Amino acid sequence: MLPVYMLLGPEEGRKKEFIKKLKEEIGDCEVSRFYAFEDFEEEFYAQLLNTDLFAPARLIILDNADELKTKDKTKPLVQYLENPSERVTLVLMSRELYIATDLMKAMPESSQSIIKFYELFENQKEQWVRDYFKYNGFSIDSQAVSTILERVENNINEFENTCSQICIYMGTQGDRKTVGYEDIENFLTHTRQETEFSLFSQIAYGRLDSALECLQTLLNTSDSGQISAVLAARLASYFRKLYSIHDKISEGVSLEDAIKSNGIVMPKDKTIYKAAASRYSMKDTARIIAMLAEYDIAVKEFGTIMQQTVLERCIVRIVKYKAAPMSKLEFATL
Repeated sequence: MLPVYMLLGPEEGRKKEFIKKLKEEIGDCEVSRFYAFEDFEEEFYAQLLNTDLFAPARLIILDNADELKTKDKTKPLVQYLENPSERVTLVLMSRELYIATDLMKAMPESSQSIIKFYELFENQKEQWVRDYFKYNGFSIDSQAVSTILERVENNINEFENTCSQICIYMGTQGDRKTVGYEDIENFLTHTRQETEFSLFSQIAYGRLDSALECLQTLLNTSDSGQISAVLAARLASYFRKLYSIHDKISEGVSLEDAIKSNGIVMPKDKTIYKAAASRYSMKDTARIIAMLAEYDIAVKEFGTIMQQTVLERCIVRIVKYKAAPMSKLEFATL
């Protein structure tokens, strides 16, 4: 087992499997997770460097490591990577396939220290779904397979979770052994799980009602406190990527190549960013990023009761006003 790992690429399911096995290998340990788009440094380095000989081992995960781009952000981490603690296992994670060069060069010289998790190819995904249902005693028609591939996030973990739940659902439908399009639609409609990125997708298309509904669903989950704390920062990370796309286009790069250069590889994600680029200009995007920074602070300052109201106002300002100041209400005078 190495003291440092770097898990890169868009396939989130296999990353989760890797982390799970790593925890089992370490045994009794304290686990902490940080996000590079937050103000994480003080607590992160405190846990990384201050190790107690008698305390359990530590597993520290730094997600969105691609956000570390400037020297002032990468230098202290490079220094740590060159001399890592024996009491800590550090995992750097990113959906991108490459992050800051100095961080990658500072990783231990082992073929297993940097691991890239690629998505399944289109033909592999379809066959994986068919094989899963066949193993569980079901056949599935082509339209049903296509619906799953369109509606479920492209990683093995999400495919397995969804297909497993569909098999359980089909077990309640009598003796039927063939899964059809209507079965998938009925199941997904009633069990849809929202994420921060699905909220961004609704914002990208300018669907205010759907965005607010998605926000409500997110805030009704058991992780609502954690979601509230990071939501504005997560949205800002997506809009920073959009700003980078606009920046590339301003340099003469095509929209398709600008999206590709930002590590966006999933067809669904490409479509979402194309919609966002069409709806929000470079100037709009810069204004939205600045506004989200303000809302990130506001959400953390307000109590739990007010967080939903603050976040709803944030979504309205983005979708309806593109972060421009909201017009004041005018009242009739007698």
